[in-house]
Amino acid sequence: MSAASTSTDFRAIRSSDPGYDVAVATFNTAHRPRPDLVVEARSPDDVVAAVRRARTEGLPVTVQATGHGIASDLAGSLLISTRHLDDVHVDPDRAVAVVGGGATWAQVIAAATPHGLAPVCGSSSGVGVAGFLLGGGHGPLSREFGVGSDHLRRARVVTGTGELVDTDDDPDLLAALRGGKAGLGVVVELEVALHPVARLYGGGVFLPGEAAPEVLPAWRDWVTTLPEHASSSIALLRLPPDPALPPPLQGRFVVHLRFTTTGPAEEGEALLAPLRAPEVEPIADLVGEMPFAAIDSVHADPTDPMPVWDASTLLGGLPDAALDALLAVAGPGVETPLIMAELRAFGGAITRRPDLDSVAGRDAPFGLYALGPMVPELGGVVPVVVQGVVDALKPWSAGVLPNFLGAAQAGVIGRAWDDATLTRLLATAGRVDPDGLFRRVGTRLSA
Repeated sequence: MSAASTSTDFRAIRSSDPGYDVAVATFNTAHRPRPDLVVEARSPDDVVAAVRRARTEGLPVTVQATGHGIASDLAGSLLISTRHLDDVHVDPDRAVAVVGGGATWAQVIAAATPHGLAPVCGSSSGVGVAGFLLGGGHGPLSREFGVGSDHLRRARVVTGTGELVDTDDDPDLLAALRGGKAGLGVVVELEVALHPVARLYGGGVFLPGEAAPEVLPAWRDWVTTLPEHASSSIALLRLPPDPALPPPLQGRFVVHLRFTTTGPAEEGEALLAPLRAPEVEPIADLVGEMPFAAIDSVHADPTDPMPVWDASTLLGGLPDAALDALLAVAGPGVETPLIMAELRAFGGAITRRPDLDSVAGRDAPFGLYALGPMVPELGGVVPVVVQGVVDALKPWSAGVLPNFLGAAQAGVIGRAWDDATLTRLLATAGRVDPDGLFRRVGTRLSA
């Protein structure tokens, strides 16, 4: 159903009603949302009605599309699920996609790639478009084209007063949505610019985990030499003994080097050659020519819901002491329940700020992200271990990214922005949501 259509079957579901558990299901199953009411919106009219009902009943409003960014149980709220607002229309002549507020990047990619176009999306196409863009949005194309929110052209939003507005009439709201993340309303439709990218040279190289002390500093030195059309990240992965994995990777501790470039394959091979040094024999080298539609294979992120606890920080640099600190808590020989400790290289076009935006952390050259399995037997340990990875690199911390906060840092979202940007965001949020309807539960915008 189109995000622009209307419906007459608005219904608020309670926890005792059939369909409640499906309506509130999340990708991160460590959290079990239990809002007082949930509305599965099938049109902007449904969203308007839900917000107005929440105002009448004095309930704060939370919003969920895919459930990747869930950070609390949402108790005491009215949850608006936008997952049915998922239509995608690509205009190849204008190189834009008009996207429903509940659509995923996979849907945009499927509609765009037949036209030789691609969005600035993240490493996993299962993530929702709206949540990704509202948090800035870093991905494999960001060093060349900028973060995802730089390409948000227009949005339709239901505000905290229950009004449906278009950002064509409110440029300050558009600037806030480009990276401001929370407290700004329910996005029911977006217009996103696309780029003439049909293929990549890229993929992942899996190296023995024991080589991490040699590979990490080599990667750090190498990644700063890459042109803007190339991107890379690296992760220390503790893989499960999952039969779905290739046999050489099952149950192993590995270093996962990720690389993409929009340049020719020959240039990509030359760029990657220093990290394909013969001193470290790869377990698997999966880098090669690929259609953009295969972008998920680069990071190979999980596609099934799972319980995790995650945390992150931006880094102002990666001196040897920082790498040593990371290896001390997540490297070879360390007994830990961590699944992953990941470093991403930023820079390039990410650092170039457009006229209207609220993106945090543009100048940070690196980001650290850690996560562990939030299963019952490890529930008391994993949050401490995950936060311990971030704390180990605290001397080099340079802020946070709203999209990578995780449950461990949900209360510190206001620290993402400088004082001037935060003041502007709070002013816009106060104007479009004067009663704080969207700012009382979970991750919220606050000083």
